[in-house]
Amino acid sequence: MWWNMKNGRKNKFLISCCHIIFIIYFMFLIKIILFKYRGFFPFFNNLMKGELSGFHSYNIIPFQSIWEFAKLMFNGNFSRGFNNIVGNVFVFAPFGYFLPLLYKKCRKWKTVVLAGFCVSLFFEACQYFLYLGSADVDDVILNLLGVVLGFLFFKVMITITEKETERYIVTIILSIIGFIVAGYLAVDYFGIMFGIRHQAAQSYLSDSGNDLQSDFSDNELVEVSSDGNSDEEQLKDGSDVEYELCGHIMALDDSSITINKSQIEDLGDGGTVETINIDNPDLQTVYITETTKYTQKDIYDVNGDKVETLETVKEDLEIDQYINIKGYQSDNKFYATEIEIYNFLFR
Repeated sequence: MWWNMKNGRKNKFLISCCHIIFIIYFMFLIKIILFKYRGFFPFFNNLMKGELSGFHSYNIIPFQSIWEFAKLMFNGNFSRGFNNIVGNVFVFAPFGYFLPLLYKKCRKWKTVVLAGFCVSLFFEACQYFLYLGSADVDDVILNLLGVVLGFLFFKVMITITEKETERYIVTIILSIIGFIVAGYLAVDYFGIMFGIRHQAAQSYLSDSGNDLQSDFSDNELVEVSSDGNSDEEQLKDGSDVEYELCGHIMALDDSSITINKSQIEDLGDGGTVETINIDNPDLQTVYITETTKYTQKDIYDVNGDKVETLETVKEDLEIDQYINIKGYQSDNKFYATEIEIYNFLFR
């Protein structure tokens, strides 16, 4: 009896550890899906004030986004396409494993898949209705694939282990290894997005190896103060100066943004086309200050007949957004005075 009591306490301890790991995992899931670009507390404060704003879009066409990311993988941007497809699969795999492990009533594949579908759909709905990102049916499809893989792994675990104690021990060991790997990837690949680390300065250089000085060296500007705020935004001869850049956000932190600049090509007869080079991105760094103004242009149809512009905040900037930047150059750095976020809502 003493041995049975000892084993009972051991099982309870292991079960508690697995519950804690599952809770930590679920919090991590909330962070990377809903709050990967914005902090929880700033969002909560805006929610309490009824000031919901930011980027949101949706896609209800199955496999459209998957196909687009697959094309990226074969067109020179393998890591981005691979991370988006595989990442959406494996981020939900632990859910399909932990649910049947910890709750015996959830050991039927239909129950696990239904629970995974509800959770994934809830996250996608939150992203759209709370202005936290894009709601995409393809994310749900990939998430469900991850749930199925996690459930299959659980079935394999049952087959190769005889006692539940062994399953809990193996789960804890694998979870520790998984957290270490996930932590490394978070710092290495998503550190800038999550605010864990800052982008290295050399990554702001353009593809040609020239920095911003090559673009703006013909202009003589007044100096800016050490905190990045200009005393005057004009040329020394008294004329105003302003430059404009457009492109997609590649990385951002507290003091700067990295964009892949768009190129304007003249088609003749007054026509132009704007393109983004994915294979050889033209990267530029743009510095932001306390006086930088942020606006959002909501575009509701492809013809641009219905457009609404509203004020927004820095926290609404996200990776992959298309933005228009107005600003000035000083000390070989480009400082933004106004950043306009383009929010396409017609797709």
